[in-house]
Amino acid sequence: MRGQFYLGRKKNEFVIKEERKMGGRCQSVSCKKSSKLHCSEIDEGKREEIFKYFWGKLEWKERRMYVKTSVEVSDVKRRRTEAVQSRRSASLSCCLCVDGKRLRVCQRMFLSTLGIKQWTFLKWVGRRGESPEKMTRVTVRTEEQDFLKTFLLDLPKVPSHYCRSSSSKMYLEPFFKSISHLHTQYKQSCADHSIQPLSRQVFTNTFNDLNLSLFHPKKDQCDTCCAFKAGNIEAAVWEEHCVKKDDARAEKVKDKQLANNTTLVACMDLQGLLLCPKLQASALYYKMKLGVHNFTIYNMASHEAKNYLWHEGEAGVSANEFASCIVDYLEAHPTYNEFILWSDGCGYQNRNLVLSNALLKFATEKKKRVTQKYLERGHTQMECDSVHSVIERKLRNRDIHVPAEYAAVIRGARSSPKPYEVKYVGYSFFQDFSKVNICKSIRPGSKVGDPTVHDLRAVRYNVDGSMEFKLLHSDNWQPFTSPSLRKTCVIVAPLYTSAPKIKALKFKHLQELKNVLPKDFHPFYNALDHE
Repeated sequence: MRGQFYLGRKKNEFVIKEERKMGGRCQSVSCKKSSKLHCSEIDEGKREEIFKYFWGKLEWKERRMYVKTSVEVSDVKRRRTEAVQSRRSASLSCCLCVDGKRLRVCQRMFLSTLGIKQWTFLKWVGRRGESPEKMTRVTVRTEEQDFLKTFLLDLPKVPSHYCRSSSSKMYLEPFFKSISHLHTQYKQSCADHSIQPLSRQVFTNTFNDLNLSLFHPKKDQCDTCCAFKAGNIEAAVWEEHCVKKDDARAEKVKDKQLANNTTLVACMDLQGLLLCPKLQASALYYKMKLGVHNFTIYNMASHEAKNYLWHEGEAGVSANEFASCIVDYLEAHPTYNEFILWSDGCGYQNRNLVLSNALLKFATEKKKRVTQKYLERGHTQMECDSVHSVIERKLRNRDIHVPAEYAAVIRGARSSPKPYEVKYVGYSFFQDFSKVNICKSIRPGSKVGDPTVHDLRAVRYNVDGSMEFKLLHSDNWQPFTSPSLRKTCVIVAPLYTSAPKIKALKFKHLQELKNVLPKDFHPFYNALDHE
């Protein structure tokens, strides 16, 4: 059932059924000249992806549905014979889905790409053997399909990096609990527009073809461990990964024991994207909301947590925003002489040149040593995750009208040992550290094959302006090469001179959402700067 060879029977004899293979591409000159057919635009790599998906991912019934939904059956517009009973009872238009787009191709290209025979094709699409009247009724309704695609594409989405993932998928804003819930909303939308809804199976296939997802990827699911369980990587690679994971865990435990009146040990992370407004009203399903960001720094000795909160109408989520929060946190603790900061290895957030220059500038000016340490990818559970978990529980069934209400929820989320601290910041808070040029590179090597920034497991910024690094937590500290360091610096300027503008479409949607918001909150949305 997966297109592989197998032992079958033909009459009374056993025969070997060959595996499915993708056929050759269409070489027709007429197809190349046609403005309606796109056979020549689909390269072999895309055809291979479609073939592997068709035979490797789908069950037999799903393949039949895939073919039926990829073919449009319509009445014959032009007949080439005057005979009353023509063998051609319907026109079949075949389409292949490439990068979320349906490209019409000739029947030969369609069959060879999927690796199926014409007899099977006609049976699945036209119910071979039935009357022409029945065949013409087996149609893929293009109007309904176009409405379905429009419905899915118009739903508000968030980029995958807000979900702390490197996936290329687009994730729907977290309002839909399941595909079933989403399909129910789709049927309601069809009723509102007097459109016949398509089946749940067609809905799901289209949802997947558009590379959409309902679920936020979990940052603590390890790709390496999952690949090893599936038998896709060698044991030696996985064992090396486990050693790095255990080293990082042991190092963090050791650092927690070092925490005292002169050494502060903290961990930090960005909470999953929050949305505003957050209501139970169904109108929010189809409108874009304002993104709200909460960056948390957690003191592992005192269990105090400071949350830096802002929305996208005040700032973005670049390295400068996170560097501004971290430097502000360090400056707020002047009694400590050394800081050890634990985080994941996210590049734009924690492991980049902008943050390194900001921390090196702080270390040299304040005469305090700062050390950054990174957990192993896929195993980045930290104490600050508990803060986000408590906040998410408090937000259940809680309406949020404006971003400032998130601050109130965070402050009241915990009472012991003390409430969480919240610093609700605006655009004037953030500083531009990208112009600080003390350090020109944090790559440990310089040649091809040398360690890269991704290989760093720890970076230390000393009061004399020098920098050291580790590629493993169990290694000794190594100095960065001298050409990487300069003794010059510039004064840090504000990152923004005015509040950044949100997208015009998002502003339009927020204005429309005022209908479900109390009037007291309307001025906030009216004042948002937009394109």
